[in-house]
Amino acid sequence: MSSKKSGNNYFWGVFLLLAGVFLVVSQMGLLPDTGVVEILLTIACVAILINGLVHVSFGCILFSVAFIGILYDKELGITAITPWTILVAALLGTIGLNLIFGKLKRNFRRKHMQGNYEYHHKGIHMSAEKDVEDSQSIEGENIMISTTFSSAIRYVNSNDLRYASISANFGGVTAYFDNASIPTGNAVLNVGVNFSGVEIYVPKSWKVINHVNAVFGGVEEKGQQVEPETATLTLEGACHFGGITIYYV
Repeated sequence: MSSKKSGNNYFWGVFLLLAGVFLVVSQMGLLPDTGVVEILLTIACVAILINGLVHVSFGCILFSVAFIGILYDKELGITAITPWTILVAALLGTIGLNLIFGKLKRNFRRKHMQGNYEYHHKGIHMSAEKDVEDSQSIEGENIMISTTFSSAIRYVNSNDLRYASISANFGGVTAYFDNASIPTGNAVLNVGVNFSGVEIYVPKSWKVINHVNAVFGGVEEKGQQVEPETATLTLEGACHFGGITIYYV
């Protein structure tokens, strides 16, 4: 386990312990009267906010702030703009920030990818991954990627990709499929995205068909698919309060 991942586990472990203490103390009447559900939602929002700041996820940052505003709209005196106005503002802000700064984030991650590949070809792949948090190469016909309250980078090296799934909850996933092939011509990628951001890199010759059910989120494409078309990747699943970006590389 890398030092970064170990540090990340310690951070969230301490955070959850403190959250548990806060919950107990509040129910003992030592804090202002607050419902259990409201406390749990506040803890979740703060966790999402911190994770968003650490991983520069604009969606996590803005939507966590928006939900905190909704929870405490009376205390903050903003009932006139809750819930829909503040949620739409968070969505527009997320899209705007990704348009402005998305290229910088993408270039940074591509540098990591290139460095990782270079080390891999030199036979010291694991050394390269020490500098990338939770970064792994995976193979096979059926690929599964999952993360909760953390970020993950996955390099899919498959000669016969048929099915893949990505589950991201309160975190982020970057998946590189540019070194995968679909000999059958068709593959399915099922996504379950909740309060998270997912970036998927696919070859330019792939056609991506979007069947994702998005609620306060969406699927965006960057780059352009080119002819001749070599394979079709069908996106299925759901995206709630998050975003999925497809990059053609």
